[in-house]
Amino acid sequence: MQTAQVIPFSFEAAPIRTVLINDQAWFCVTDVCRVLGYANSRDAMSKHCREKGVAKRDTLAVSDVAERDTTSKARRSQTMTFIDEGNLYRLIIKSRKEEALRFEAWVCDEVLPSIRKHGHYEDSNNSMATLIGQTIGTDGFHMLGAVVKGKVSSLPAAMQRRATSKIWSQTHAAFGVRSAADIPADQLDSARNFIAAYALEGEWLPKRDNDIPESLSVTERYMLYADHNGKRQIKAIPYDAFVLSHKDLIKGMVTPGEIMVSTEDMFEFAMAALVNLKSRSEYQTKRVRDLTAACKQNGVKV
Repeated sequence: MQTAQVIPFSFEAAPIRTVLINDQAWFCVTDVCRVLGYANSRDAMSKHCREKGVAKRDTLAVSDVAERDTTSKARRSQTMTFIDEGNLYRLIIKSRKEEALRFEAWVCDEVLPSIRKHGHYEDSNNSMATLIGQTIGTDGFHMLGAVVKGKVSSLPAAMQRRATSKIWSQTHAAFGVRSAADIPADQLDSARNFIAAYALEGEWLPKRDNDIPESLSVTERYMLYADHNGKRQIKAIPYDAFVLSHKDLIKGMVTPGEIMVSTEDMFEFAMAALVNLKSRSEYQTKRVRDLTAACKQNGVKV
């Protein structure tokens, strides 16, 4: 079986692998079926494709080509099934997905005209740079795809697809490429960090109405806590406030220097404590008196 080098493309962030057979573009049927909504590529070929336009090829992966040029590692090949232009159109016509028409336009307007004009794929978009390790290629694309997937996983299912498309669009614009696979290899880490730092809150997640301001003065303090329903709460507190348990408060009162308050404030606290104790004593006395009277009225000895 002949070995072919894969020319990587990307249609709306979906990888489409192609090879040249007799200077004609053949398309990986697995990739095509994924874009066009066919769940089973073998079943789709059986129903809609002509056998003459189906070919298997041992393909040399993008990363393997780069390794061969730099480290002379042994080649690893993968057998893949490709379909010709005629079978491609048959799958497009039978597809029920909205993407089918856009996919057909992409093939007709970008890939095939170049091949027909030059007799081979004219690399106007620098796609072949992937084969010599200048761009991240399909391997890097899948790596970034995993970051995007993890990024949107917290969103509701209905939003994940739209958010994914938006993140890819912003990534393409940030790095000046039509496909993430064309991002320069030396910018892979930057692209990964760009996606990881993309803010979902505000655009895809609601902003919190009650939150700590991003910029605080040296005298501003906030307390973060959960209310009785377990809901996140934030409360502004005075700069000189203390958040203590009653045991910490007692310890601080009897330990010199533990609580940094003035003598005047300490006397004010002591007076408030005495008033509180007096009120409690009066309440307890009144309660005992009322209970005693009720017992005597009902003939109960006290």
